[in-house]
Amino acid sequence: MLSPFKAVRPTRDKAYLVATRSYLNYFPEELKDKLDNNPFTFLHVINPDVYASEPAENRFEAVRKRFDAFTEEGVFIKETEPVYFLYQQVTPSSTFEGVIGLLDTGHIDAGKVVVHENTIQQREELFANYLECTGFQAEPILVFGEASERRAEIFAEIKKERPEYEFSSTDRYEHRVWVIPALLATELEQEFKQLEDVYIADGHHRLASTKKVAERLPSNMDAQGVLCMLMGEDQVKIDSFERWFRLENAHFDLNCLEEDFDITPLSHWNLAPKYHIEIYAEGSWFGLTYRSSEVPDLKPQLLLDKILKPHLSVLDPRNDQRLEYIRQGTTDESQLMTEKGFHLGFRLPSVSVDLLKKIGKSGGIMPPKSTYIEPKLRSGLFLHVFK
Repeated sequence: MLSPFKAVRPTRDKAYLVATRSYLNYFPEELKDKLDNNPFTFLHVINPDVYASEPAENRFEAVRKRFDAFTEEGVFIKETEPVYFLYQQVTPSSTFEGVIGLLDTGHIDAGKVVVHENTIQQREELFANYLECTGFQAEPILVFGEASERRAEIFAEIKKERPEYEFSSTDRYEHRVWVIPALLATELEQEFKQLEDVYIADGHHRLASTKKVAERLPSNMDAQGVLCMLMGEDQVKIDSFERWFRLENAHFDLNCLEEDFDITPLSHWNLAPKYHIEIYAEGSWFGLTYRSSEVPDLKPQLLLDKILKPHLSVLDPRNDQRLEYIRQGTTDESQLMTEKGFHLGFRLPSVSVDLLKKIGKSGGIMPPKSTYIEPKLRSGLFLHVFK
């Protein structure tokens, strides 16, 4: 299912300085601080604000030039032989482990790569042009398959050696990387052959765009691979997004939901939603229980079909400017979101891995922002350079 690759990666002494979250995760002042104070951050390569007024092709060429400059300066090295990596990320609440390698785009056409999200054609095309012009993939997509005890045993053997990289990032996450020895890599490949399917956890647009590039460059064998991290399904963590809604000039009466839901006032905010939907309205939280003998498994779809569309006229939940999505965390955000001008909030139970698999295998598609999936992988730690 996976293949090793000749990775381009930072030297050991600079890995912690190079690796970065997506630039989209930084506030403008944070981005400026990183660029001003860290000459090695990968943000210098991918910074979208450089030449912002230039045509896309010129911006993409500038990204490649900055990458080449980093390479010439000795920031990056290239493996002389194809290898796999074991990557471990430790957060305050979880530990994630998986193998970094290449997923053959041919598996997509063969139906062995299962998706659960639609992609936006314009975004897919733009990123494909970016990849074709820059000639590298810098952030692995996240895929998972059936867990394996033997795979876990192999990981334990690998971790007996000193990591190639070991560092902490400013979000208090720990990162460790091992180059997998050839003998253990061969054993892992035997394990990969047992996987009938893999599921995309995060990176649907990157997958679709990379497939486009592979089709455009059929004679380039290196372009036929997708940089990915393969995990066991027991390693994947799925949280939810809260939805917050601005009423603007519209009126919303909570009682309008009584036709479909039992409404229960909540004396306190629940860390883990206990109802089918929890709604913040009129300054308080309420639990909504769907009155039906057939309650949909996918609660984001229930919210969309029974509240957002019929009562709030949300026809395009991905692009409706009245909606904002924030990760469902451990604090009640109602006061902050009210101060920002939002009037309604919605919290949902998390989608299970089993449900995600079921929807993907049946050809179903989830509404936008149905899942917040971890781990979130760094850019610039592993690069697959195909031209």
